[in-house]
Amino acid sequence: MTKANKTPQKANESNTNSSLTPVRYLDSPRLQSPTSHDSNLATCKTRLETIVKQLQDNYAKWQLAQQRGSAICYSIEAKKTKCLEKSQDDGMITTYPEDLLLPCNKLAIIASIFRDIANNIRELLRQLRAICKLPGAAMDTIFYRSWKLPQFLAFTQELSERYQQEALVKKEVAENIAHSTNRSELIAYTTLWEFPEHVDSYVQLGFLLLAEEVGLKQ
Repeated sequence: MTKANKTPQKANESNTNSSLTPVRYLDSPRLQSPTSHDSNLATCKTRLETIVKQLQDNYAKWQLAQQRGSAICYSIEAKKTKCLEKSQDDGMITTYPEDLLLPCNKLAIIASIFRDIANNIRELLRQLRAICKLPGAAMDTIFYRSWKLPQFLAFTQELSERYQQEALVKKEVAENIAHSTNRSELIAYTTLWEFPEHVDSYVQLGFLLLAEEVGLKQ
């Protein structure tokens, strides 16, 4: 009598494998939820608001330093002119009175403020470029009234370049005005500071437009 084969038979492997086939999910922007997209845009706007506020604050500091520096330049010019005139009358060799040291040191400090502001704006430009690369940072999205991210980027980039150039001018004036050997040279340095070539009325207009765009009072 033949014994019955009681060894259990394997289930159909093809059926088992087909039921366990892994599902692959594609990381596509089209599959992102509306909530995720809105969250990315909200992040972009929050960071953009912070950058705009810092741009405004730094410009206010720049204007204040500009005014204080102009006053100091006039003070140095007056002291230096008096010293030069006395030197010609008395035949003195020195043209560096002791009371010239303090205003020169103050002017050097203010010149360093311009440099710091220029470096800060360059960092803000880097952050703005990073925002443009964020997932969901739509370049055609209007965050305020009419400006899109490329317009904020262009404004900040030009501002950064102008700040860098003007900071070098301020440094030159601070380092050389006290060494002027005649009245005309003194006037030239004072004028160079008082009437900036790079951070001028064009930049002021740009900030007025920016204030209008984001609804800030200027």
